[in-house]
Amino acid sequence: MYLPIKSAVVAVLVTIHLTALAAPPAPVDDKLGMIDDCRYADDAAAQKAWRPMGGSAPAVAATLEGRKALRLPCNFAGTAIERASWDRKVKLDLVPCQGVQFKVFCKNPAPISHFSIYFQSGGGWYSTGFFPEAAGWNTVTINKASTRSEGTPAGWSNIETIRISAWRGRSEDTELLLGDLRMTGVLGVDASVAVVRGESLARGRSGEAKSADQFAEGVTQNLTALGIGCSMISDLDLTAERLAKAKLVILPHNPAMPDKAADELIKFLGRGGKLLVFYSLPAKLRPAVKIEGGAHTKAKNPGQFSTISFADGALPGTPQRVGQRSWNINDAKAVPGASRVLAEWLDDKGQPTGHAAVIASDNCIMMTHVLLSDDSVNKRRMLLAMVGHLEPDLWWQTTNAGIARIGQIGGCKNFDEAAALITKTAKGNRKAKAALEAARKFRAEAVALGVKEKYVEASEKAAAASQCLSEAFCMAQKPLAGEFCAFWCHSAFGVEGMEWDEAIKRLADNGFTAIVPNMLWGGVAFYNSKVLPQAPDMAEKGDQIAKCLAACKKYGVQIHVWKVNWNTGHRVPKEFIEKMRSEGRLQMSSKGKEEPWLCPSHLENQKLEVDSMVEVARDYDVDGIHFDYIRYPDGDHCFCAGCRERFAKAAGVEIKDWPKDVLGKGPFRQQWLDWRRSNITAVVKAVSEQARAAKPKIKISAAVFRNWATDRDGVGQDWKLWCDKGWLDFVCPMDYTESDRQFDSWIALQKDWAGKVPVYPGIGVSSSGSRLGADRAIGQIAITRKHDTRGFIIFNYGVIEAKDLVPMLGLGITAKR
Repeated sequence: MYLPIKSAVVAVLVTIHLTALAAPPAPVDDKLGMIDDCRYADDAAAQKAWRPMGGSAPAVAATLEGRKALRLPCNFAGTAIERASWDRKVKLDLVPCQGVQFKVFCKNPAPISHFSIYFQSGGGWYSTGFFPEAAGWNTVTINKASTRSEGTPAGWSNIETIRISAWRGRSEDTELLLGDLRMTGVLGVDASVAVVRGESLARGRSGEAKSADQFAEGVTQNLTALGIGCSMISDLDLTAERLAKAKLVILPHNPAMPDKAADELIKFLGRGGKLLVFYSLPAKLRPAVKIEGGAHTKAKNPGQFSTISFADGALPGTPQRVGQRSWNINDAKAVPGASRVLAEWLDDKGQPTGHAAVIASDNCIMMTHVLLSDDSVNKRRMLLAMVGHLEPDLWWQTTNAGIARIGQIGGCKNFDEAAALITKTAKGNRKAKAALEAARKFRAEAVALGVKEKYVEASEKAAAASQCLSEAFCMAQKPLAGEFCAFWCHSAFGVEGMEWDEAIKRLADNGFTAIVPNMLWGGVAFYNSKVLPQAPDMAEKGDQIAKCLAACKKYGVQIHVWKVNWNTGHRVPKEFIEKMRSEGRLQMSSKGKEEPWLCPSHLENQKLEVDSMVEVARDYDVDGIHFDYIRYPDGDHCFCAGCRERFAKAAGVEIKDWPKDVLGKGPFRQQWLDWRRSNITAVVKAVSEQARAAKPKIKISAAVFRNWATDRDGVGQDWKLWCDKGWLDFVCPMDYTESDRQFDSWIALQKDWAGKVPVYPGIGVSSSGSRLGADRAIGQIAITRKHDTRGFIIFNYGVIEAKDLVPMLGLGITAKR
């Protein structure tokens, strides 16, 4: 949080205006919110507090660089442990905070695949991952909104255990040091906004629970990026007392809310609190905010809800138009005389739809859909304007933070550092230097406006400076000749709102050399298949491989057709699933729960997988075919009756207690793991041999889990063997992370495992586990070049990537050569 700009200090600020707004935050009491400072007197005290899980080495007290810390040894050499873990028993109420923060030091992270932190509550856990980014001490911040739920946690008010885990990457010992574990984002201390996550959904409409988590995380990430301190509170923990120090409450996606939580929000509003709502406004709250609920309205056609168009002057600080391709809305209405429409939806042709996009009353703003991530720059400005309108005191804070952020790009900490890097990298690039100078000019104007307390205008100038600096940074990068530059495209129909011709041309114009489109699943095809059922959409939209292939030939882009193996897919015909079920060809968990994946040990399923991929190779002039989901769903599959029979026969054993005999410490555990792997490997081998026989120059590749050492047992994916045997021409580990250090460490391991087979690392620009802007994507591309991979592949080619990311990368790092 930056110190406020007040009129009394304007004279001083004028004299130092280029640095005043980037002043350091006010000091915070070191003991405030401390959970465990990890400064133990001796090993016995450390071990009493932190208990190792089975096979892990005990914690010890340590001193590093003159400060006490907790040492956690990771004993991977000569052991078979999957992870090193330690539990700390606690009694914590983490409701009033955004998350936790701690210091971590790991000199050698190479043996570690990833780190996890867990919070036990009742009958479940909250968990998320992290990775130390720097070689020295790192400050790690865990946002509660970024955690996922396992089991049935009882809410953040009842945290009983904190667990730290380091997952094995290689059989080599290392250690990490831990210090100063504390709460962060505490309402009334360093946070003024409360974000309510719909955790009650996990107890009922579980299909909505994941979405509630996703959009809560998105809102908190945007607030943090804007410099707005926020705290995430579960709707199970909501009380007026806990909201006493909040100025604003945000409902990011709360399609259902407990009556008690709604009652507490009414009390909050009654004492002058403000509310920002996305998509779902609970019925109980509508009279209190004077906005009427509306019917769930699905877009009549793709693109019906494409742009949020604000009336002139309706919401100071927001762009007049903000892109958002929504698939449905809540058709809420303003109450005459009590609330008003600020913005309406336009379709993809720019025509009004007659539906409200944003409605405001004196104590509430409601947007009629969730906050999506497309048009991210304008979306963040819109969110800032909404927050600033409801709580004007936040404007100075966000203005300071916005100006301080100018220059935080490509690993740089401030504007001067970024300018020096761009100048050095750009050399004779006149366009990059011109963009840098424009950024410098806008930044100076933003500071001057901030001094005059014109926060809306200052924020707009700061946004313009950041955009110019981003362009300068991207222009300063250089392409690499002969590099495999690719995108995965999860939709068989390509980028929404574009034909394949336009989508592929955009890639080609910006130097990308390949597309990997998802054209078939375990139970459905989006081309004229004689092996798999064809998707119903094909009747209207046609053969998607043919359309994509034609565009690729036209613009000189490689096409590697992607198949999701085993998983039958959400568009699979019901008749196909019924047939598979009746023939015993679907997977079962150890507890007998059906999974709509084909069982890999069933020979007819293996044949179906092989025949469908070979069909593509034989019938279409594609450059390659690409495996995905070439594994089991997890360690708990498949335990169908057929697996029991086929395993017993193959292993020559008698199963007396199924599935216990092959689980955990069962007598046939290792034979079972070997057999599982062999079922997956058999398909890879057969496809490789038969596809190459049909088309000798075809390339065979696979998207794989990143940690072969554990995943070969966990999901039966033995991709090191596939590389050793030459069945793959290149391999694409899905290295989705926001940590460059972790990304670097993974690639080093993967290149060793792959041997002579090229590794084209997967970069998670828009994956479930990571979100990267252009500068962060460039940073990870640079890491692939450091390892001389000669290629990379980005997930996922969608609307945002096509319109925002690809053109930015095309300015330099992938520029057409």
